[in-house]
Amino acid sequence: MAATMTKQDQFALVVKHLEKKYPAPPTPEPRPVLDELVYALGRENATTSLADASFARLKDDFHDWNEIRVSTVGEVANALRGLPDAGAKARRLVEFLQEFFEGDYNFSLEGMEKKGLKQASKQLARYQGVTEFAVAWVMQRSLGGHAIPLDEAAIRVLRRLKVVDDDVESVESLRGTVEHYVRQAAGFGFTEAIAELAMHICKDVPDCPKCPLKTECPTGQLILNKKLDPKAKPKAK
Repeated sequence: MAATMTKQDQFALVVKHLEKKYPAPPTPEPRPVLDELVYALGRENATTSLADASFARLKDDFHDWNEIRVSTVGEVANALRGLPDAGAKARRLVEFLQEFFEGDYNFSLEGMEKKGLKQASKQLARYQGVTEFAVAWVMQRSLGGHAIPLDEAAIRVLRRLKVVDDDVESVESLRGTVEHYVRQAAGFGFTEAIAELAMHICKDVPDCPKCPLKTECPTGQLILNKKLDPKAKPKAK
């Protein structure tokens, strides 16, 4: 990207190209907050199609959240097969459900939307196994907040595009930057498109010739001009 472009212009260009390559799918009906949180734990560093399949298997293979709570990590991981880091995600899910149940002896987050976004996000973040990505996902999908969930895959893409700073490691700070420049109405499509790009093109070893952002991506230009090893990985945290 040209050095004279403002950050706002950079993000606008990124969003434009992403929307053209990956048109936003229809916005799904919001799930109950607890369901959305469980879904988000699987969706991190994956795509919606992979997360949909694993979430459906959870629903089919287990009678309810309590059965998952008392199941082995291996059994839960089998339902999450196909997701990146399925074993780690299964462990986090079991840990979360165990702690959640021991708090109130039920599986309900009804009324969360009445707490206000700030209080709701703090409450969700306190649970063991719940990641910052999952909290932001619930804010965006179930609670109507302007939150854009960022996982390691999304951050990898944004760092390569140079629209976020390499020296900023706080995910909260990175999210603040993205949320400042990507309007709320575009947040859903942006989240979906970044995930597709990260999974299929801007992988650990990127396939820059196929990237819709190759002419705007400084990292892609260096790789295409053979001035940078494509195996070189940007900071992910």
